[in-house]
Amino acid sequence: MKKAISLIVVEEAGRIRKDTGDITALEKSISTVGLLNPIVIDEQNRLVAGYRRLMACRNLGWREIEITVVNYDGDALKLLDAEVDENFLRKDFTPEEIMSIAERRAEIHRLRRGTPLQRFWRWLKGLFAGPAATGTVKPSEK
Repeated sequence: MKKAISLIVVEEAGRIRKDTGDITALEKSISTVGLLNPIVIDEQNRLVAGYRRLMACRNLGWREIEITVVNYDGDALKLLDAEVDENFLRKDFTPEEIMSIAERRAEIHRLRRGTPLQRFWRWLKGLFAGPAATGTVKPSEK
């Protein structure tokens, strides 16, 4: 479900995290792969979890954001626990997992480039395609 960002209430006084830090990388991620995890609000449209994601989407000019609504009936302890748990009960990648990510990215890039024969064939086709087919026109040809 989506909600207008302008309707989401951020009660700064009650929040633990007030400083978003540098969210440039988060903004880039959201603009590249989308918002993978919705923010969480309560039944009164108050932000429960996802402050950095909300700020990143706001900075990107989004008008709406994907949300999950929890019904805590204003229970301050549940609201606090939800904010804390989302930020605290997570697991960073291990060094081995980070290496695995790098290896998989390299393999995907290799597969996208294709075999030497495929790259040669694309190059050869490009020689005969001409500027109109490739979309590149030299200034002298305009």
